[in-house]
Amino acid sequence: MIGLTLVVGLRDLRTEEARTGAALKRAVAAETAQRSRADELAEILRASEGLVLTGEGKLDFMSILAAITPAGATAYLARVEGRSESLVVAAHGPLAPWVIGLQKPIDAGAADRHAGVLTSYSATGRVVGTATGRIDLPGMEAEIVAALSVRLVDHNGGALGWLNLIDTVDDQMLEPGFVNLAQLVANQIGVAMENQALLARVQRQLVEVQRVQQQLVRATKLGAIGELAAAVAHEVNNPLTGILGFSELLLSELPEDDPRHQEVSIIQTEAVRARGIIRSLLEFSRPKPPQRIPTDLNALARSTLELVSFATSEAGISISEHYSELPSLEIDPDALKQVLLNLLNNAVQAMPRGGALRLSTIADDDRVGIVVADSGIGMDAQTRGRIFTPFFSTRAGSGGGTGLGLPVSLQIVEGHCGSIEVQSEPGSGSAFTVWLPLSWVAFDGAVIVPGTEQDRSPLGGLDRSGSDRGGDAVGEGANDGDLVPCGAASAGGSSRRDGAAA
Repeated sequence: MIGLTLVVGLRDLRTEEARTGAALKRAVAAETAQRSRADELAEILRASEGLVLTGEGKLDFMSILAAITPAGATAYLARVEGRSESLVVAAHGPLAPWVIGLQKPIDAGAADRHAGVLTSYSATGRVVGTATGRIDLPGMEAEIVAALSVRLVDHNGGALGWLNLIDTVDDQMLEPGFVNLAQLVANQIGVAMENQALLARVQRQLVEVQRVQQQLVRATKLGAIGELAAAVAHEVNNPLTGILGFSELLLSELPEDDPRHQEVSIIQTEAVRARGIIRSLLEFSRPKPPQRIPTDLNALARSTLELVSFATSEAGISISEHYSELPSLEIDPDALKQVLLNLLNNAVQAMPRGGALRLSTIADDDRVGIVVADSGIGMDAQTRGRIFTPFFSTRAGSGGGTGLGLPVSLQIVEGHCGSIEVQSEPGSGSAFTVWLPLSWVAFDGAVIVPGTEQDRSPLGGLDRSGSDRGGDAVGEGANDGDLVPCGAASAGGSSRRDGAAA
């Protein structure tokens, strides 16, 4: 009897030990799962820090996608583009190459703000939201077992895009706990996208404010110069006309060997120079909008070069020409001829002891350029920084320039939505490139905040981009920190020119 009792007790004890061991194993497994879950949540929390906007409007979508994607699955973000299309802008996982950049039409019901925010697909029939049709990706042969799509919305419920997950192995992403986590992450991404859009809108508004400020400052400057020019022209032109008339009369009566002939000639030369200053001042203060006439830029360059052929031969300057094949441009030929003549005259006067002058045309993507290069005296950085400043001239003496040739030239080029690019070093000559767009639109087009440009990358943030194509370029008002009026007008940087400013 005692033996039987011992056997029963031993059996019960073993049973209890087995139950206790199983309970401990379950507890350990549960604790391990909780720790793993806590680690996953911690990783997602760290990754969500990448959804905080930087000063440049950048968001790190890849980190949050990597953190939430189950092993073997693929997650991707589709952003709403317009009213009828979505674009995949970020993807993580083995199927990323097949989905990144994919454009898909938006279903009218899914785009409605009152439509369900959760859709799913499962080969096993498990549905956690509104069921969708089979997902087919172009060029991909893998069978998709499960898919989950969570709509991204703004604070008003408007659709921003979708957080999508697909798997070719199992439907683990359709577990209730993971679905809830995906919805929480989607809410974070939606807030981040909306903040990014708000920042971009603020940037654009800042650009518009700066554009208006620039226009006001420029209008004020030109208004003051215009009033001064009108007053000077009215008060000075009449006496100058009399001086020129009588000087020409005296020159016709005095023989060339008379000592007074040279003195009267100086009077005439200086009067002509004063009249030229007034004319340039009026042109600078009252710019005229350019005409749009189909023009052969190569023919225009050749005809302008002929106007300085006598001066180049007298100065012992050799000329080389190279013309690329260019399309016809809609430009103001008379205004552009004035620009080229100013640059050619500057180049000639930068080579008082002779040298080499090169005139060429080039094509570069969506723009064309006219290059005027010389082997003259060149210029230092300080001179380059002032050459487009009105009334600045490096020519001394009675033959000095008005200091308005280059500012007027810059104004004409900017009116064509173009830019002037300059390369020069002391003793190494100078090269001026007048860039003109193949097509140009409204003169008051897009304005870019210095140092920033609206990003065209897939994630649509604001990115820094320097479109520097060599040398320094100038846009409207560059010397005063003003903004460029035409979107294609500047290649970045400030303007520079050689030591023979007009």
